[in-house]
Order: sequence, then C-alpha cells, then structure tokens
Amino acid sequence: SDDWANAAYASMSKGQVAFIVLSGGQGTRLGFSRAKGMYDINLPSHKTLFQLQGERLVKLHQLVRAKFPEAAAKGAVRIPWYIMTSPLNDADTRGFFKENKYFGLDA
Repeated sequence: SDDWANAAYASMSKGQVAFIVLSGGQGTRLGFSRAKGMYDINLPSHKTLFQLQGERLVKLHQLVRAKFPEAAAKGAVRIPWYIMTSPLNDADTRGFFKENKYFGLDA
C-alpha cells in the first residue's frame, strides 16, 4: 500500500535502509566463470544483474530525494549497497564495478 511505501521512503530519507547482495559464488552452473551478478541474463539490453540492481538503486535515490528535498539538501539521503563477495570473486567484482563506474552510484 502507499502507507508502506511512504514509510519505506521516509526511512530511506533518514539513512535507515541499506541493500545487501550475497554474491560469494560463481556462475558455474550457468556456464559462467565469474560472479553471477556479472552475468548477462539475455535481456534485449544485455544488462548484467549488477547493472540492473545499480540502476534501480540510482532511481530509488532520485525518488527519495524528490519526496524529501529537505533531507536531500542536508545530504541525509544515503542508501548503502553492500555486496558480499568471496576470495574467489572479490577482486573481479571490485574491478567490474570500477570498470562500470559503479553504475552511477557513489563508490
């Protein structure tokens, strides 16, 4: 409902929400040797899972900032995105994000 959505947006405007992705495994069952978040899931856009998530988070930042301009003016609208990696894919994942300019998010 709108009440739930507005409560969530309000929490985001206060820095009380974060997003977590567990990305410790490889995409070997998909025939892919890198982290699954880097996998092209064959959408017409050829976007990876990480890219889709990053772009959605950018839009969510924009939405919350528009709904709560006073919090945005104070720099309070921050929605951290934590990505758990493993020794197998940590360096590759970090490089992928850097190479893609963090999908428009602050590093």
